[in-house]
Amino acid sequence: MASTIPIRAVLMSSEIMNGGSGFHRLVFKVDGGRAGMSTVTVLISQDAHRKLVQQMARARFAPVEKATLLKTWARWELAMRLEEHGILPATVTITSRDIDDFGAYACDLGRTLQVG
Repeated sequence: MASTIPIRAVLMSSEIMNGGSGFHRLVFKVDGGRAGMSTVTVLISQDAHRKLVQQMARARFAPVEKATLLKTWARWELAMRLEEHGILPATVTITSRDIDDFGAYACDLGRTLQVG
């Protein structure tokens, strides 16, 4: 998973929440190759963000600023989905259930952050 090919995605807007519950919202323009440009909204739950940060800390990855982590995470998830399915939906939602309890998902993303 850590070797996922980066995609060309430009962040158009973001709404990053501070505390509480709800979703961080990031909107990207993604170059889909032959499919052309598409707009994809990535919604990351605050619970998922907290879970990921805790797992990355347990795995001893260096702390990453919240906005940077969310932007990198969203691009990484888009690349993974594009690699797996060949297309991207208009909306990608990431919740705490998407992050395994063993830390493998967090470690894959952490390794990507170290390389990038």
